[in-house]
Amino acid sequence: MEERDPAISQAKRRKRMIVSLPKMFNMIHLLLQSMNRSVIMKAELVSKIISGNCGIVDRREVEEQLNLLLESAPEWISEKLASSGDFLFCINKMVDAMAIRAALEEAK
Repeated sequence: MEERDPAISQAKRRKRMIVSLPKMFNMIHLLLQSMNRSVIMKAELVSKIISGNCGIVDRREVEEQLNLLLESAPEWISEKLASSGDFLFCINKMVDAMAIRAALEEAK
């Protein structure tokens, strides 16, 4: 019965995604640190996350996790529309990244 209820199914999916946010945070944080950047195009970020993680192959799943991260840590990550029409993800390097990660862990 529970399996057929879309609201319950959606809530379970969201909970699984929230649990994986600290891992997504780590991937993005390390990726941008290694590139010495604080801004990255959305398409490039999604592509790098998929190529660097054999457990994630669905682009839509990555985008949903990014949206949850935007919702959960707006002081650390934001999305902006570039003049080219592409979306950019911007990381605020002034925010304590480990405090953000700890907050994401607590949200599980």
